[in-house]
This record gives sequence, structure tokens and C-alpha cells, in this order.
Amino acid sequence: MPYDSAYDAVTELYDPEVGWEEFVTVGDRTCLNIGEEALGRHGDSERTGLRIRDFESGETETYSFADLDAAANRVANYLSEHTDRGDRVGAMCSARVELYAVVFGVIKAGRVYVPLAPVFGPDALNYRLDDSGATVLFTGATGHDALDPSAVPDLERVVLVDDEADGDGTGASEDGRSRDESTLDGTAVDPYSVIEDHDRAFDAVETHSTDPFTITYTSGTTGQPKGAVSTHGAPVRLHSFVRHVVDLRPEDVYFVAASPAWSYGLQMGTIMAGLVGTAIGCYRGRFTPAAFFGTLDDLDVTNAMVPPTALRQSRAAGVDLDEFDIDLRVLVSAGEALDAETVTWCEEGLGAPPIDAYGSTEAGMVVCNYAFGDWEVRPGSMGKPLPGTTVALLDDDGERVAQGEIGEVCVERQPEDRGRYWGRPEASARTFSGRWLRTDDLASRDAEGYFWYASRKDDVILSAGYRIGPEEVEATLLNHEAVVEAAVVGVPDETRGERVRAYVTLRDEASGDDDLASEIVSFARRELSKHEYPREVRFLDELPKTATGKTRRGVLADRAAAEGG
Repeated sequence: MPYDSAYDAVTELYDPEVGWEEFVTVGDRTCLNIGEEALGRHGDSERTGLRIRDFESGETETYSFADLDAAANRVANYLSEHTDRGDRVGAMCSARVELYAVVFGVIKAGRVYVPLAPVFGPDALNYRLDDSGATVLFTGATGHDALDPSAVPDLERVVLVDDEADGDGTGASEDGRSRDESTLDGTAVDPYSVIEDHDRAFDAVETHSTDPFTITYTSGTTGQPKGAVSTHGAPVRLHSFVRHVVDLRPEDVYFVAASPAWSYGLQMGTIMAGLVGTAIGCYRGRFTPAAFFGTLDDLDVTNAMVPPTALRQSRAAGVDLDEFDIDLRVLVSAGEALDAETVTWCEEGLGAPPIDAYGSTEAGMVVCNYAFGDWEVRPGSMGKPLPGTTVALLDDDGERVAQGEIGEVCVERQPEDRGRYWGRPEASARTFSGRWLRTDDLASRDAEGYFWYASRKDDVILSAGYRIGPEEVEATLLNHEAVVEAAVVGVPDETRGERVRAYVTLRDEASGDDDLASEIVSFARRELSKHEYPREVRFLDELPKTATGKTRRGVLADRAAAEGG
């Protein structure tokens, strides 16, 4: 039978043991616009569709689905005047209704959204705009100041969004240029007010499920980021994750501590929320534990996603969760493994244990540490593959490794998968061809089928013939009472090939001296195998991180090489 919503059709037909066989049609059409699915079909609803918490003021902005859809339609109408179907459109500003209007407006108009984080500097911003060939940029003060028109020849228009980072309010950027001028070295400049003059109604462009709707740049540890293309049909592949792990419901008060500049914030925090009919929940301003946990309390949040770093640092800072009245039904944590102490701390103080979720921009969510059927949560493990997903651990020859051995996490591709990297046919062929999508992540699997993360493939330390994954060593170091965060890398060693060096950050009361370094080494030696404990410890005020909060071990490896011995 025909369905008003492709997502509703897929979820009804979905078999959790097999996965959906093919993409369904909407009525008699073989097209799908994921922006219309996630927002347009709720466009007449006065239910809350967006909540934005300002961490600085403590105030919460709320917008109905109808408000958000009207704002998105105005953006879509503006883009229809100035761009062509398939053009790339970037957005670099803080969480605000205009940002979400751009996200959905771009998608509904059949254009391709390019997420850009507000923390990006000139190199990161201009590289992504140039690589994607973006023709329009929506941004505030930070993006305006960072933009180099000569480095982005395809950029035709900049739309200036009022932003709380505008500084003194004079309308002048740091280099003296007026933000109100009509051109920027040949690039047209419009104030966002021109968007608001457009019609609030728009008929979504009929895009095919294989057409791209976003290019999300991966935060790799080496080389320039690659733009991973996601199609209109791709979010439906997240249904298993939404159903069995996030357990997202329309009536939930949902909060995701990640903006649509990141893959999770875009796909799970924005698109999937709309597909389920749940209000988007996000924040603006500097993250602090008090502001974050106060938000969960004040809004009576039921379902949240929080990065592991935020949870670990909050526990290390001595946050007393008894001061808040928080009772989450679901708490998801993605990106890195959590230690057992933080898991217990969350369960006792937040009402729910954090569910570790593993995935990638290219593969989506694939392995999670969650209760399904007769499974149980195993703190520290990645968990098991999602229903409908086949995951194998393969060696360099494409053969499955034995139980307990380390292999590369590979996800079986489905016939409808259309993943690729923007403008990189060779890299696309390596990653997205053949039976398996190779993730470059290494893991092992135990006798009961649980996966245990080892490291990125290029982070493996080879010492005395042993392959050492940094994650296990780092997890042990986090158990030392003085350590807040830890990262380990290999440094050249004449006899062992490489030896393990640890870089750690400490609690405020700890003193980073030689005695403490020796104590941490001895502690790790007691807890780890004799070949994998760090032979030396170096102290840092903070670890280098990617824009998404992942530790940049490559930077530490370069530092170790420069430091020598």
C-alpha cells in the first residue's frame, strides 16, 4: 500500500533480524526528500519542534514545527533564486533557529548542506568551502572574519546571520571590513533579513533517495579531511539504532550535546529527531558541567546524547549529581569508550547507564553496547552489531581473524548504499567498493560476540613484535586517581622498535613531577601486560583534540618525535 511517509513505510516493513531489503516508494513515486520527511510533514503542527538552551543566560528558546518549517521554506525560496539544484551551501554559526532553518531549507530545496563548525579557523573553513565547491555561505562574525574569497573561487554569496560573537556591535570585522557591505572582494553579501522577506511556503524538490543531501567532512588524524557524501536515503539506515538503542519517542524531551556541524548532531540530533516527530534539543554557548546538568534538570530531559569527554571531565571535576534532579531514560555516549567508574557515576546520578555507540560518518551507527534481547551491557566494550548490520574483523588480506585477535572493523555494504567521498574517486573506490566497508578501526571480539576497541589502524604501536592498541592502555591510565585524560603513542626505540609513551592531564590538586610520573608508570605496569604499559609519562595542560573532541594522536606522535628519546 502507498504511505504518506517513506520513513513510516520502512519502519513498518523493517525486520530487525534482516534489515530492510530495498528502499520503498512514497505513493507511486521513487523519490524522497529527507528534509520534507523530517520537517515538512510536521509543518502544520504547533507542537514544539526545536529547543535551544543558552548556556550563558540559562534561557531556553522554543519553536514549533510550524515555525521552523516556515523559516526553512524562506531559506529554500531564497536558494531557489540564487542557486541551482545540487549546489553546495555551507553554514557556520552557533546553534540558533536560523541555523536549523538553513539545514532544512538547503535540503528541501534539493541543494547539498555543508556543515561548518563555529570553532573553525581560516584554514579549516576555506579548505572545506573550496573542496566542496560551495556557492553560498551562511555565517556570522567568526566566519566572515575567517573567510578568504581568493581561496574559495566558487563562492558567490555570503549571508550574514546576526551572531552573539559580533563583539562590540559596530558591524566591523577585525580587519576593518564592514559586515554590511554588499560585496566581499567580488562575493555578494546579504543580511539574513533578506531571507525573512521570502514566502513561508515551499514545495520540497523531489529528490531521489540516492541524491546527496550533505557533505560531512571527516575528522581524520592524518591528511586533509575528506568530504563524506550522505544521500537522502541514508538516514533511514539509522532506524535500527533509533529503535533499539536510542529508543527515541515523539513525546521525549530530547537533548543532543552536538550541533548539526557534526555528523551525529546532524543525522541523529536533527534529521532523525524530525523523522520520529521528536523536538530537536541543543545548546548554545560554552559547555560547562553546571550549565549542562542544569539543563537536563530544568527541561526534564528524558533522552540525551553526551560525548564521553564531557562525562569523564565532569566526574573528574567532582560534580555532585545529587544537586540536580535528573532521571534519564536513555543516555547515549559516542566517539570513545567510557571507563567503568564513569559508567557507574552516570547510572547512579543520571538514572541511566551510558550506552556506548560506535559508528562512523561513512558507515553510520553499527556496533553498540546496549541491552537487546538477552544481551547485557558490558562496560568498556563496543557491544554487538545492530540488528540488520553485519560486522566482521578482517586482516589486511580480507580474511576474518580468529576470536580474540585484532582485526579491522568492516561493515557489510548493502546494495542500496551509495556512499562516496566528494571529488575523490580513488579514495571512494578504496572505501566504498566491494562487499566490505573498511573503517580503519581495529578491534577484537570475545567468545560471547562482544567487540572491544583497540585503536585506529594508523595508531597501532608495534613494540617487540606486539601490536598495541592505545585505547586499552589509555583506559587503564584513566583508573589512576590523578589522571583526567590520557593518550598514548609509540616513540622509536632501538631494541623494541617502538615503546609506549603516555601523555596525560591531571586533576587540579595533582602535581606533575617525576615522582608522580614514576607512580603512574608503576600503576600501569601492574595493570597491563608487560609489553604494553607506558615506559614514560609526560604531563600536558590539555590534550590536542579534533573539532569533534577526539584526541589527535597524530599531533602527539609528532610531538614525541620532536622531543626525541
